[in-house]
Amino acid sequence: MKTNKMKFLILAITLVFALPFVSEAQTVKEAVEAYNSGASILKDNPAGALEKLYQALEISEELDYDGQETKLLAQSLIPKAHQQLAMNLYREKNLLESLVQLENARRTAKEYGDNSTLTRVNKIIPQLYNQMGNSEYREENFEKAIESYQKSIEVKTDYPDPYLGIALSYEKQENYDSMLEYLKKTLEVANSINDRNKAEDAQKKAKAYLLKKGDSAQKDKEYNEAIEFFTKILEFDQADGTTYFLLAVNYSELKNWDKVVDNCELALEHANGSLDKAGIHYQMGIAFQNLGKNTEACKAFSNALSGTYSAAAEYQMKEVLKCN
Repeated sequence: MKTNKMKFLILAITLVFALPFVSEAQTVKEAVEAYNSGASILKDNPAGALEKLYQALEISEELDYDGQETKLLAQSLIPKAHQQLAMNLYREKNLLESLVQLENARRTAKEYGDNSTLTRVNKIIPQLYNQMGNSEYREENFEKAIESYQKSIEVKTDYPDPYLGIALSYEKQENYDSMLEYLKKTLEVANSINDRNKAEDAQKKAKAYLLKKGDSAQKDKEYNEAIEFFTKILEFDQADGTTYFLLAVNYSELKNWDKVVDNCELALEHANGSLDKAGIHYQMGIAFQNLGKNTEACKAFSNALSGTYSAAAEYQMKEVLKCN
């Protein structure tokens, strides 16, 4: 009788200690099955795959060392599954949810060390946020457009398109200082990656605005204000002779003759085919004359003896300066 009681006790103790190992073995199996299920449907059903892969990851983490292999396998596929789901949603024209999944892919790729997926999504995300910004811009939701463009820049700082989008959004809000700030950033980024088209877009937009404001100030005889606008053009284009000539004209109105000479020289240096060089020489002649530099004035007026400035230059040379 005592022998039978002893056997029963030993069996009971054995079962008590064996149960955790049986339970753990079953859990390892469940983790593997969840992983295999997720891996097998990843391409055709990425949403379902993610559910299974996260399940496998959760079980594996509870198993600690014994779940390490399955855990690593699940982590290797989770970023790819998020990316695949994002692409499916994009094809369905669900841009917002596509971006959510791309952000999940980016986050998990960073966390799990999936550099290939991280590289791919870092190329896609900025383009989609820029696309979303364009959509919001067309709908005249300019604040939301700016938010989307900013998210694009956060991922890819050397992408000129969203900078230009922000500039145009600020223009629509009549926030011209911010518009110019982002046009300048567009130009800098575009030049850094040799995107000549975007650089020209930013340059033309900024120059058109500043020329209009400068011309208006000049017509109102607000010469200092005109000079501020024309000077700001040089932040976008330092090789346009017209800008220097406009500065010379306004400095002439303020009788700042040294500045007139300096800007006339720069205007001649950067003159293109459409700029009237005779007019520049005439302005320079007036400046030299007022500075008491008659020899230089005579030379400048002699270079202005053509076109609309011919008669005025000749008068200054013969009647006023008595040039030889």
